[in-house]
Amino acid sequence: MCDVTPRAEVALPADLSAARRARGFLREQLCRVHQEGALEQALLLLSELAVNAVRHGAPPVRAVVDCRVRVLHLSVSDGSRERPQHRRASLREESGRGVDLVDALSESWGVRLVPSGKSVWCEVAG
Repeated sequence: MCDVTPRAEVALPADLSAARRARGFLREQLCRVHQEGALEQALLLLSELAVNAVRHGAPPVRAVVDCRVRVLHLSVSDGSRERPQHRRASLREESGRGVDLVDALSESWGVRLVPSGKSVWCEVAG
């Protein structure tokens, strides 16, 4: 399904412009097969992972896009080893729903501790 698209990685700024940069990177790297079926969902999820890394993690922040058979694997790493937390945001709060959003919209997701911090990943069906 996506045999010719190589894994791609980019450094993201450690500020809220990281979401915009991550979306642009994804659009540049994503193969046609995944663009047709999963682009909007993948853009939203990668944005959320990037914003969470900037707000709750630490530099350096990096995004990875890996087209695999039938799924698109997205991940964002940062320099903190602290895992994302589910929290109950009130209706009046403007933030606090990121982990729930990733959980609801992705096929699967998780956190992997790496020597430099952590990597939060999710998969989108292609």
